[in-house]
Amino acid sequence: MSNDELYTGREQTLVKHFILQKYLERFAYIVGSHWDTLTYVDCFSGPWNARSEKFEDSSFAIALKELRNARNTLAKQRGRNVQMRCFFLEKNRAAFAKLKEFADSVKDAEIETRNATLEESIPDISDFVKRGGAKAFPFVFIDPTGWTGFEMETIAPLLRLNPGEVLINFMTSHIRRFLDSPQEETQESFKRLFGSGEFRAKVQGVAQLEREDAAVEEYARNARLVGGFSFGCNAIVLHPEKDRTHFNLIYLTRNLKGIEVFKDAEKKAMEVQEAARAEAQQRKRVASKGQSELFGSRELHDSTHYEFLRERYLAKARSLVLRALESKRRLLYDDVWTLALSEPMSWESDLKQWIEEWKDDGRLEVTGMKPRQRVPHRNEQIYLNWK
Repeated sequence: MSNDELYTGREQTLVKHFILQKYLERFAYIVGSHWDTLTYVDCFSGPWNARSEKFEDSSFAIALKELRNARNTLAKQRGRNVQMRCFFLEKNRAAFAKLKEFADSVKDAEIETRNATLEESIPDISDFVKRGGAKAFPFVFIDPTGWTGFEMETIAPLLRLNPGEVLINFMTSHIRRFLDSPQEETQESFKRLFGSGEFRAKVQGVAQLEREDAAVEEYARNARLVGGFSFGCNAIVLHPEKDRTHFNLIYLTRNLKGIEVFKDAEKKAMEVQEAARAEAQQRKRVASKGQSELFGSRELHDSTHYEFLRERYLAKARSLVLRALESKRRLLYDDVWTLALSEPMSWESDLKQWIEEWKDDGRLEVTGMKPRQRVPHRNEQIYLNWK
């Protein structure tokens, strides 16, 4: 089956899986070049609504494929023998039966499965990761179907795995409905999720989009602090048929190379997302009218909401960079790069465009570049000097 067939009606999952796949594609090769073992932990494995008989549209199969590709490439190109280890967790019995059948069919990787909740399985996951040895690097994917079961205190041991990286599906669409809930039980549940109750004061009386941004930023900030991560960013996944956010994918790492790889995956995913949304929205219109449309989905697609979000987060990223430059006057390009890419839908190409504008205006001087070098790069001791 094609991707269109596998993901029809679940285009948000297509985007999520695309980002996961593109990230792991490079992550596995880069990490496998330096570490002997790649450990992948899927905390809410499913499968859910998978249509492929081989589960090609499931996170666990996608991850295993990319780890396998990297291992084979490293063996061929560098003669490295990289081991693969996976821990798949699923609490639903019916879904777990399918997961277990898949795992049992895999003969070239060490796989452990559990039919349990995440809360019950944290010690088992931690033990599994440690048994990989000192030269094992874990990647943890936390992809719940709601907003419970992965409270900050619960996942803290996974966040603190060092080395390690984490990708969390922050279910914005679910959380949006409960931000203003007066029920004490809901409020307590949110405190456990965020690891703090302070965020509620930050979102009182502000517009919906600002509330969503505040909630995502608060959760990501707390997760970074708990895990001791140096860097983090997030990608927005939109509802296929409506102009609103479905969820945010929050990525946490201790290495800037990880941000580079994740942001590259995010940038490529945005084109995939708009194409998928165009198809979904045309399919909805055709079903409603009972007749086909003359032009294709991309020609008729209204991308106003995506463009609005892109401009919004570019403005936020640009403001972050400007404030830092005006305050510090001299900053390493690497630090400015980190600020610019901390916002969703903001990429290095945007930063370099701003730098050229500020240079042309006489407000910025770039020092440390080689004689014929046209644009700055990280890891080269290049400085931006604000005039």
